[in-house]
Amino acid sequence: MPIILTTPVKDLRGVGPAKLAGLRRLGIHTVDDLLHWFPSGYFFAPERTDGPLIDGQPATAAGIVRSVRAFNRNFEAVLDSGVRIMWFGGMYLRESIFKGSRLMVSGVVTYGGFTNPEWRTGETATESDLNTVTYPVTSGITSKDIGRLVRQVFDLQTDAGVSSMLRGIHRPRTQAEADAARQWFKFDELLFFQLALAVRQTRREQQAPNVRCIPVPHNIGGYFPFEFTADQRQAIDEVTGDLYSPRAMNRLLQGEVGCGKTAVAAYAAIVMAFNGGQTAILCPTEILARQHYETVKGYFERAGVKCKLVTGAPMTIIRESQVTLPVPQIFVGTTALLSERVTFSNLGLVIVDEEHRFGNEQRAALKRHGNPHLLTMSATPIPRSLAMTVFGDWDMSTIRSMPPGRKSVMTEWHNNLDEQVRAKIRDELSAGHQVYVVCPRIEALDDEMRAVEEVANEYYMLFRTASIDMLHGQMAPQRKQQVAEWWAKPYCNGKILVSTTVIEVGVDNPNATVMVIEGAERFGLAQLHQLRGRVGRGKDQSYCFLLSDTDSTEARARLRAMEKTNDGFEIAEADLRQRGPGDIFSPRQHGLPDLRIADIVQDFDLLLEARKEARELMAGDPDLTRHPEIKKELERRYADRLHFADA
Repeated sequence: MPIILTTPVKDLRGVGPAKLAGLRRLGIHTVDDLLHWFPSGYFFAPERTDGPLIDGQPATAAGIVRSVRAFNRNFEAVLDSGVRIMWFGGMYLRESIFKGSRLMVSGVVTYGGFTNPEWRTGETATESDLNTVTYPVTSGITSKDIGRLVRQVFDLQTDAGVSSMLRGIHRPRTQAEADAARQWFKFDELLFFQLALAVRQTRREQQAPNVRCIPVPHNIGGYFPFEFTADQRQAIDEVTGDLYSPRAMNRLLQGEVGCGKTAVAAYAAIVMAFNGGQTAILCPTEILARQHYETVKGYFERAGVKCKLVTGAPMTIIRESQVTLPVPQIFVGTTALLSERVTFSNLGLVIVDEEHRFGNEQRAALKRHGNPHLLTMSATPIPRSLAMTVFGDWDMSTIRSMPPGRKSVMTEWHNNLDEQVRAKIRDELSAGHQVYVVCPRIEALDDEMRAVEEVANEYYMLFRTASIDMLHGQMAPQRKQQVAEWWAKPYCNGKILVSTTVIEVGVDNPNATVMVIEGAERFGLAQLHQLRGRVGRGKDQSYCFLLSDTDSTEARARLRAMEKTNDGFEIAEADLRQRGPGDIFSPRQHGLPDLRIADIVQDFDLLLEARKEARELMAGDPDLTRHPEIKKELERRYADRLHFADA
């Protein structure tokens, strides 16, 4: 039977149930999938030399097998030159390597011989026969299994779709040939993803918004009890420019915790209200929704605009089967605003806070209300490479400066809650300030990770005059609200809140001056920075103590980075280099490309080239009508994602 790209891999020789299950776990269902499962590494045998073998150096040796020995599941062969070769766990080689046969081996020399080298037998064996390719694998399938299947396809295929580049990446003769093929596929992968982003952006720009705003004769800045920073004014100009344009806004507003993003969003909501449209401000938690509501309602009251809080709490849930919200109004809430029981009569603007906590499906639910402008906010600064992939079809505004008077948070790494940390906590409590203590777990288990209840009890004993409470995700909503209200009020002897990362967003108090993070090695850089951002929001000097006795080199590097800088953009870049994009942004939620070979960090320069070429191509041919093959391939790769252009 001829093999073509659409041939199921189950039809290949040697693919039984176990191997088929392994292939499917890798997402390999067809020959085309198999050929695009790219190698992770190569070994190229060095040319044979007549000189001595040098320990630690790669080499190739050949000769007649003088003796063989099998023992303890191992196999040993000795060449006529005296070179000794050992294969641990190589008992199976008894059926292939015999005394008197010709043997060629290649690998790194150890003790004048070889251990587990690549090998070939026969008079015609050459160095190229020893070249090997390794593949990423899973249970049920080995790298050699995949290599054998790829060779079978190349030997039997009749499809012209198997290009020279595919042969070059799977069966290269030299490292240079492999590198050239990998570079080609990396660029191809990045180019098509950038084209998909460009198509999504083009489609979105062709959609008219529900409400197109016009400038209003009001001094909107006068409704705010402070002067905007230069960065805030720039962001306001960019956001209102979108509101006044004929296309729906799709903008990401990023900046540090406390930089003033909420005020920019509130400005946009007032503009929308004066134009007769409604605004929905979506928050990931009820605590954050209430926090935002308390922050922004004063601005709206001064502007004469009514603001309403909508949450899923029993006392505020909308009980009617369907509620039409009157114009003009602004609504702050959780995903309760996405309920089918709530309909807006003229939704003009959606503001999403902490964007990364919402999925595409939740944002797409808003499309029931037509085509509102969309402004999303993130306190996690976006590295440039992620901005060109995850957010490549969004407009971006950045607030880098902080409001006047803010001081950088002093950050120190300590092995434990030592006397120096305890003394600083006592000083701040004596001044009437408040202290956060964050733990990685709610309840204690049989390990060394400290939990909320255990730590709270310790702090009760250490700081008896302070008022202490706990907050975590398993608490009832009403209890959470009680804690939030308690935390918002000052106390002469200071307060301590022992919590999980639930306080990462939404719990705000300018009187809080100390952040203690237990088990700090268990958090990523970006999350540590987010937690640190809970303090330093007032005029007083604030402190962050990272408690960890870790021996992990990677974790220690994170903690040292936190000590060195308060710059969120530096932190974000370092976090991306350490953890990779897949651990920072969920591919399911954000359309992060399923890159099989390219790496947006290591291949950033190539990403820039692909972005430039994609934009030039779309500028000259926005519908790709003059490039039908490219359009066909783009639809094949991304048809299931392009519909999220409207999400």
